[in-house]
Amino acid sequence: MEMAGWNYRCDQQTAQSWFEKGEAALCECSHSEAAGCFAEVLKADPFNARAHLRMSNVYWAQGKTEDALKSITRALELEPNDRDTVLMCYQTFTAFGKQDFATEVLQSYLNKNPLDKEIRSRLESVVLPPCRAPSNGAAEFFLRQGEIRFARGNIVHAAACFEMAIEENPLLAEAYNDLGVIHLDGGKLIDALKNFLKALDLKPDDTEILVNSARGLVRAGQIDAAIGVYREYLRRSPQDSNAWVEFESLIRQTAAPAWRPDGLVAEVADIYLDTAEKLRQAGDLTGAAGAIERSLSIKPEAPESLFVLASLHCAIGQKDEAEKVLDLALTIDPSNGPCSDLLESIRRQAHE
Repeated sequence: MEMAGWNYRCDQQTAQSWFEKGEAALCECSHSEAAGCFAEVLKADPFNARAHLRMSNVYWAQGKTEDALKSITRALELEPNDRDTVLMCYQTFTAFGKQDFATEVLQSYLNKNPLDKEIRSRLESVVLPPCRAPSNGAAEFFLRQGEIRFARGNIVHAAACFEMAIEENPLLAEAYNDLGVIHLDGGKLIDALKNFLKALDLKPDDTEILVNSARGLVRAGQIDAAIGVYREYLRRSPQDSNAWVEFESLIRQTAAPAWRPDGLVAEVADIYLDTAEKLRQAGDLTGAAGAIERSLSIKPEAPESLFVLASLHCAIGQKDEAEKVLDLALTIDPSNGPCSDLLESIRRQAHE
């Protein structure tokens, strides 16, 4: 009898050790490793409700929905009065659209714990009509799972998760945005724009939605609309150098047919150069970029204009591009002081 008791304590210690390893693996999204650890826990202690609960997390992350449901149900059978288990079951059943099961789980718990206000509130949200209480918990759950699937390249499963998130909460802007990205990558421009514009309507200040919408509009050939969205995005995220390049490219596309430097004298280039420098100092980088481009179209080998162009690249964090422009300027005029000083400053900062 004493030996049996010792073996039981040993099994419990082994199970706890495996459980802690499984928890660590689950936190690092190492789901195969976590599954192996929790399997060892259940081998040593088949009635460990927490291990069944964690195994359901692993199965869901792996897309094994039936196994996830079985594990969560088993955990509930073993610990019907454990608050964490009840909440996990509620969230899982709600995510799967099994409202009757979710209601039953919460009601059973409340019968024994009538003073638990959070559980009562969740029960009330389950039994309210969908038009009055969108299932934000389930929607967020599907959104997170979709993003995990997308990061792993499981695009079909990710799209399904985002669509289910929208079904649960039609006001979840992030789900429309993520679905738009999938459609855009798949070449479904109309579907992508529909989702981006819906997301933008719900969250017009969200920078991620703004930039995705702008890129979708570009792909669809709606350049004027894209310029407007890019302008708003860059007002909120002025340090995004890639977006500045994309924006300025669009500006050049729209300006090119309407303007040609043919026949303009060198003095006009100097006027554009002066305008560009004033706009740069005033913080209007977009206007400065347009003016300096016109100056260089008339006088392509003007070190003064190249200096302003390099300064614009520096202002948006494109130090490599600035170096190339300055090297070109110094090839034309090796004694140009402003170009030499700016190039030296860039290179010094790169080594600090």
